[in-house]
Amino acid sequence: MIPLLFVLWFPGPGISRRRRIVRGFALGYICGLSFFLINLSWLHHIHLAACTLLPAFLAIYFGVWGAFAATVGRPAFLLEKPTELPQGKHLPLVPTAIQSCYAALLNGGAWCGLEWMRGWVLSGFGWNGLGVALHENLILIQVADIIGVTGLAFIVVFCSSVATSIIVRTIAELKLGSMRAHLDFPVAVILVCGAFFYGTGKLSTPPGETINLRILLVQGGIDQDEKWDSGHARAIYEKYRRMTEQYTSIADFDLVIWPESSLPYSLNDPFNKTFLEQLMHENKFALVMGINENVIGEGIYNSIAVVEGGTASQKTYRKIHLVPFGEYVPFRDTFPFLERIASNQIGVDFTPGHEPVPIKMTSPHPYSIIPLVCFEDTFGNLARKFVRDSPQLIINVTNDGWFGQSAASAQHQANAVFRCIELRKPMARAANTGITCLIDSYGSLYDRWSDNLGGKRQVMDPETGSTFIEASLPEMISIPVKSKETVYAKAGDIFSILLGSLSLIVALGKLVGTRGQSPCLNQHH
Repeated sequence: MIPLLFVLWFPGPGISRRRRIVRGFALGYICGLSFFLINLSWLHHIHLAACTLLPAFLAIYFGVWGAFAATVGRPAFLLEKPTELPQGKHLPLVPTAIQSCYAALLNGGAWCGLEWMRGWVLSGFGWNGLGVALHENLILIQVADIIGVTGLAFIVVFCSSVATSIIVRTIAELKLGSMRAHLDFPVAVILVCGAFFYGTGKLSTPPGETINLRILLVQGGIDQDEKWDSGHARAIYEKYRRMTEQYTSIADFDLVIWPESSLPYSLNDPFNKTFLEQLMHENKFALVMGINENVIGEGIYNSIAVVEGGTASQKTYRKIHLVPFGEYVPFRDTFPFLERIASNQIGVDFTPGHEPVPIKMTSPHPYSIIPLVCFEDTFGNLARKFVRDSPQLIINVTNDGWFGQSAASAQHQANAVFRCIELRKPMARAANTGITCLIDSYGSLYDRWSDNLGGKRQVMDPETGSTFIEASLPEMISIPVKSKETVYAKAGDIFSILLGSLSLIVALGKLVGTRGQSPCLNQHH
């Protein structure tokens, strides 16, 4: 971000404000397009248009931010050239630091505000926000329970903006042989240290009373070509039976989880009922599975079903946030060309669910499940609607097999980590292929309070390190009995909304204030 800010802030002499805006948007757009073309390249497994058109759209957010940073987010003390200083060799010490921090505040606010918008505009795709890059830094990301993952981006952009400002001034001072203190530097340090000490305090807090569940996660590793081929249906049923009973026959489990769309037939299909009745009769556990649900007169749902004892007591959650061009075609009837493009992939649209209600469980102790299907675990504002004042476990069932052995699975898991921190709830993820794992309420895949840490609690080939295998994962997961509702669970992305609104108000004020003035940069300040 520092090189990007440098070129945005110094476009060259005599450039008009309008050209600065256009240039800033173009540079930001090129940066965003490069970013998304690389990290969403796995979409080519679905369609060539998907891995080009989606990045082309998402890059617009980078472009808007580039136009903002090149104008409103440019520190007021900057001149045409970084080596030019007014009235001698010194910039005023305190005003310069204030101007630097003010610009950093606006740049950070604009960025996290745009990331918040990206999470809901046109259905929303908040995947791989800037804060997600910190997913392995457990200490710094704990503050997400207050500001959310979009708020973490503010810290990154603020510090990058201050660092760029300091570099520019330091270069000028070195050339003039007059070094000075930079008071904006300790402000950035205090911001990072605040996040650091907050995270340290959270991670060092010992766990209180917990509900311990013996859990079995099943990763079928079924190829997509086989998954929807009726000729392989019986083999898929037997695979899930075998992968489950090879553990449940020798040990007791409270919960068994199968991934998204695990069984070929619809939930209420007679064969399904017979299969599940037999399985549950022979085993004493609760089964959570992703499965399609075909309700006559209503539609087809991508659901999570919970079966305890038998199918008569089954409970379901119907996926609320569907994937555009994955589970339905937007404007299918309005724009026929969209129908022609997607008809080979999506014959019939799924119907969205509407109720963000957790699923109540009774064994071994009362708790509830926050059910999230597929990429619903990347939407914090959806997940927080399930939060209740009771012990809760987030369960995500997904099928990343659509994207082959690509980076999609690792990215998906990295995004999911933040739901655990934002809500302070542990998560169990069952994937058809990809990363089947357990994540605690601090975003860690390790059992940090166990006497024997061992490795990550995830499905992985011990020799190759590959997660794209067929395997079951028997583990123990602890659910806090009492967990204080987080600021994020109560208020959502209010931090990003407020800062984004501040940046927008300042930008509109600048726009109104410069009407009738000369656009030349030399007259600025």
